[in-house]
Amino acid sequence: MQIVWNVLIVLVMALGPRLMVSLSKRVKVLGMLGSVFLCYAGGFLLSLVLPDTSIAMDISEILIPIAIPLILFSADLTSIKRLAKPMLNSFLLVCAAVVGVAVASYLLYRNLLPEAYKYAGMIVGLYTGGTPNLMAIGAALSVNDSHIVLANASDVVVGGVYFLLLISIMPKLARKFLKPFDAGVQTVVDEDAAYTEHLEKNFVPEKEPLSLKSLLRRVPIVLLGVLSLAIAAGLSLLITGGLNVVVIMLVVTSCGVGFSFIKRVRNAPGSYTAGQYLILVFSFGIGLSFRFSAIKTESLIFLAMFATAQFGAILLHLILAKIFKIDADTALITSTAGIYGPAFIAPAADALKNREVVLPGLICGIFGYAIGNYLGIGVALLLKALGG
Repeated sequence: MQIVWNVLIVLVMALGPRLMVSLSKRVKVLGMLGSVFLCYAGGFLLSLVLPDTSIAMDISEILIPIAIPLILFSADLTSIKRLAKPMLNSFLLVCAAVVGVAVASYLLYRNLLPEAYKYAGMIVGLYTGGTPNLMAIGAALSVNDSHIVLANASDVVVGGVYFLLLISIMPKLARKFLKPFDAGVQTVVDEDAAYTEHLEKNFVPEKEPLSLKSLLRRVPIVLLGVLSLAIAAGLSLLITGGLNVVVIMLVVTSCGVGFSFIKRVRNAPGSYTAGQYLILVFSFGIGLSFRFSAIKTESLIFLAMFATAQFGAILLHLILAKIFKIDADTALITSTAGIYGPAFIAPAADALKNREVVLPGLICGIFGYAIGNYLGIGVALLLKALGG
């Protein structure tokens, strides 16, 4: 009977995210919350009526190290050479601002939050890469599942407020503070409409619907993700004598980056979509395993830390952009790439009324996915070594 029940939970986890994606597209308010948050919520609501969901956590734990390489397989990291100097400099300033503010947040909250160094690492991964990096770093550092949910909730609330500003008044305000965009200056070297279309197709989920069916059609590329996990597990056993999650996450990230240099892998359709779907399945599983009893009084402080970090990083980046004479459009599109990832580049460019920044924005977002895990885990381990 237990086997049948476990199979049922697996099916719920596999199919639940498809329903959440459909709801996010059909109901505007739910769409603003995002598919990841809806999967958390949907899983949690089901956990209230399902008597035993313990297997959900066991399954969830192996999905992230498979999803990360899948997300990176389509990344053409040599494209970073296409970025013109102002665009590259601005994205590097985004990374510097996020790291600086994450460290400052750690110093501010370390006496209030146990293991604040872990949350600083998650902040770096989230705001240089995106949600996949947040989850990967959280798993690597053994962060409590409830805090992973809270981190995403904070990102939905605070990130939602900033995105509304970004597509409304922020372009006008930024152009008063920063110099205007110069249409005569290149944003990329060798502008290529076909290449822009390739990136949008591979890294913007709306172009290719997320579904279990789309995942099953991509079994070969998913198996390559599984192989990446097997390589990581093997190296972890060889290096540490056990399954060290930090080593595993860093190795699967490296496998994703490494395999992306193989043209056949990079051009394989749907690896990003498959990876994103696994992220949603993971989120649904976390929701099924979530218990309110795990949330303690420190949760509001935890949420405050993430809110402080996001707005602090945005403000610091704008100040750095002013100092280094970065124009308003370049600053805002690279900020979007770091905070939200490739999927939000097109609406941000529309708000700026500047399609010239789409390609460099996509490149920056993809580059953020690739470096987010290294930066986040590196910052967390450094802070731990310096004082925990």
